[in-house]
Amino acid sequence: MDGFSDQLMIQYLDPARVHSLLVPPDDPEKNRLKSLLASVYQPNTLEVRVLDKVRIVSTRFQAPVKAPVAVRGSWEKLLPDIAQARAVVEIPGVGPPLWIDVALDTEVTARVALTEGALDSLASEDLTGLSPEEFVARFSFLDLAELMRRSKVADYQELQAEFPRLYRLHFANPPPYDPSAPGRIYRLRVSVLIFPGLDDLVGVMRRLVQSRQALDETRPCPDVYDGGVLLAAGAWLAVFPASALPDLDPTGMRQRVNDLLATDGFVTAFETNS
Repeated sequence: MDGFSDQLMIQYLDPARVHSLLVPPDDPEKNRLKSLLASVYQPNTLEVRVLDKVRIVSTRFQAPVKAPVAVRGSWEKLLPDIAQARAVVEIPGVGPPLWIDVALDTEVTARVALTEGALDSLASEDLTGLSPEEFVARFSFLDLAELMRRSKVADYQELQAEFPRLYRLHFANPPPYDPSAPGRIYRLRVSVLIFPGLDDLVGVMRRLVQSRQALDETRPCPDVYDGGVLLAAGAWLAVFPASALPDLDPTGMRQRVNDLLATDGFVTAFETNS
């Protein structure tokens, strides 16, 4: 039980220690928890203003993940009878499993603000009798060339044929942020991988990417949630020993490692084994 991973798993038997991993005592703004939440939930109509608390629902150690293998095939029969078939079959992964050192299921309570108001009015304009010059004069807020490109039409006449009416939606201003309003609860799965040092960051990134891909394939998530888009099945936290930081410029090295892993949506922590 001399290894860094072994000692941390023993310490994480204490729920208070797990809580401090997600919300360190020197992080009053809960920035680490905000980063974990943002790596999964991408808001479109909501903005997270304040994280109130996190509740740890369950803690599991050394959880295996084995992604299925997709096998694609096709069958085709030619004359005199033409027939064609395609199929995709998933079979269990045949390689060794990947291991999540600590798998956490949590509930995060957040106070949010709406960034968009409700639909206030709907208006439409007939395009069939407008020339391109009249269209530009009438709808100066639109880029006609960009509109045709997005509509995948070759010219203005084709645009008129495909979309004879142009609809304008007007949304009301969002309500002001109410800090006393009840918070929203977000379910957040946090997968923790523990690394012994900083001497193989290439291996660290590859293990994180491979593990996340496997989990996303075995536990697919919906494309959207009420307020935005789901980016992944869960958040990923890479834990390193604080003793791995160099004596010279430890803060700079910590930030560089944080920045490197953040480029792919991973969050970093440096822990002591005391």
